[in-house]
Amino acid sequence: MPAQNVRHLFDPDPEVVYLDAGTYGLPPRPAISALMEALHRWQTGVADYARDWETAGERSRELFAQLIGAAVETIALTPTASAGVGMVAASLPAGAEILVPQEEFTSVVVPFYAAVEGRGITLREVPYRELAAEIRPRTALVAFSLTRAQSGETADLGQIIAAARRHGTRVLVDGTQAIPFVPVKEHLDGIDYLVCHGYKHLLLPRGAAFFYIKRERWEENLPYLANSRSVSRMYGGPLTLAPRASRFDISLAWHSWVGAVPALELLVQWDQDGTLLAAKELANRLALGLELPPPGASLVCVKTEDPERATHILQAAGVKAASRGANVRLAPHVYNTEAEIDRAIKVVREVLTSVGPRS
Repeated sequence: MPAQNVRHLFDPDPEVVYLDAGTYGLPPRPAISALMEALHRWQTGVADYARDWETAGERSRELFAQLIGAAVETIALTPTASAGVGMVAASLPAGAEILVPQEEFTSVVVPFYAAVEGRGITLREVPYRELAAEIRPRTALVAFSLTRAQSGETADLGQIIAAARRHGTRVLVDGTQAIPFVPVKEHLDGIDYLVCHGYKHLLLPRGAAFFYIKRERWEENLPYLANSRSVSRMYGGPLTLAPRASRFDISLAWHSWVGAVPALELLVQWDQDGTLLAAKELANRLALGLELPPPGASLVCVKTEDPERATHILQAAGVKAASRGANVRLAPHVYNTEAEIDRAIKVVREVLTSVGPRS
């Protein structure tokens, strides 16, 4: 099916070119409607939480599994990406070596620093582009962002997985800045763990995140945040875990998951009909206009001498972006138009002239 114009499903400020999905994505109208209905039912006391809200988590699990090409029983529901990383870090054998990129996002790397303090693991940091070459026989796990939040770089997932297989190394991927614009389905057999928060490019409310765990890894990890969702009962022990990745679920922030369902249903549809590909083409158009190579995901990052100042000037000119590291980060999505991208190119070029590109 051809890509469709979905702008009518969103309500961005007409005076602003919103190019900041890397910070938070804009919600589609059906998600807002679902949230408002849930809040009303909460306010009036007529909601049945099990029927109205808990089921939203299960539907979200199904839809995210479909989006990445995974079996639904391999997906756990968490409130944030770091929760999944933390469970993996807490289950590592003492003395294990963990490989991470330098300047990795804190949600990925800080749980392993905690494991260094508490469990005596070894943490080794290497340049992002050298991850595959740095995996060695004693490396128990390699953990990294598939797309880097501060630069837009996207890892060569196939190369890293191949190196990990040669050495028996587990692979943990943070897909938060990559999914749904970087397909992972063809590599899923080589990924042991994948975390993904939904409030950025999945357009979900904050508090709805996913944790993919390969079936063979369930017994290697303990659900240190276990709760009634992990064991399917309300009171008492022992630890008799669910026979699926829901054993790693964390109690749901109900309304976040209510808002997640309509957005995920649209994303699955857009993945099938070419709308997501069209949004990726907007990122390519933006990069081309700024004389940059096509991005691996949807993040277009422009180096400048003063990214924070440049971002403030852009916002005053009606272009919403973010300052990350040495870059101004721009992130288009399905709600943007070609006209907005062309306007942004013009404004960014003018701002770079006044602020100065980074040499």
